[in-house]
Amino acid sequence: MKTKWTHLDAAESAFFERELEHVYSRTYDIRYPNLRAREFVPVSNEAGAGALTVTYRQFDQFGRAKVISHNAKDLPRVDISGKEFPRPIREVGDAYAWNLKELRSAMMAGRPLNDRRASTARRAIEELLDYIACFGSPDHGIADGFLNNAAITPEAASDSWADYVAADTKNLIVAEVSDAIQRIVDGTNGIFMPTTVLIPIAQHALIATTPFGDNSDKTILDFMLANFARAYPGFSIEPWYRCKTAGAAGVTRMVTYARSPEVVQQEIANEFEQLPVQEQGLEFVVNCWASTGGTAIYYPGAVDYVDGI
Repeated sequence: MKTKWTHLDAAESAFFERELEHVYSRTYDIRYPNLRAREFVPVSNEAGAGALTVTYRQFDQFGRAKVISHNAKDLPRVDISGKEFPRPIREVGDAYAWNLKELRSAMMAGRPLNDRRASTARRAIEELLDYIACFGSPDHGIADGFLNNAAITPEAASDSWADYVAADTKNLIVAEVSDAIQRIVDGTNGIFMPTTVLIPIAQHALIATTPFGDNSDKTILDFMLANFARAYPGFSIEPWYRCKTAGAAGVTRMVTYARSPEVVQQEIANEFEQLPVQEQGLEFVVNCWASTGGTAIYYPGAVDYVDGI
């Protein structure tokens, strides 16, 4: 780093620079296993840090051929039409700082600067990116997200999965998942095949621990994975706490979809970045930022919602 601080002597400045390099590296090594939007929603960085909007285009074709005579002059015309779907890129940011006393105390004690503030700064930004990917940010022009897309009409579950188990009608859980899969396959004429079902943690635990039938060594989850995977390679049923209240009026929501960037994608135009240190009074401040355009579902027919499971 070339930055120098007027309130620090040469040894203190060198110490601070070395420590910042350590902190910068450390924050990039941190993992956030419970923030899963990046796992479930493919990420694009294509827009770039300078983008103000991100737009995808969708084209359709119309017109039909017909049987003609060899001297026909009125051949049917075909053509294409297109639409654009723009979304704004929004910046998110926060900052952390050390004061002069903390810096000199750390140097005197020979201990590294605590990197927890840097970790917290990144965590806060990642949490907001995760939330916007799931639900959008309507007040800032990103109307919806992966879990509440307005183009997808949710189905209502007949009953909760816990009630199905209590009534010994566990087969209705399988039927509900099967129906969601078939709506995608039939609705897209087989163009898209579902690969993933997302459900709340409690419902996942229920099907993972409840035998499918009396004297069965397979759970409900085992049964569904074994059977659905035959028709849909790579099929999985995943727990996600975001599904607990994602449904209308805050009820549970099951999401079935084809997990592919051709179907759904979140645009993170600028990944988490720490800017150069700024001296402000007796503090040394590090501003952090990222930018996002939220999630686009390119083919809503390849995503299915069921509420109230």
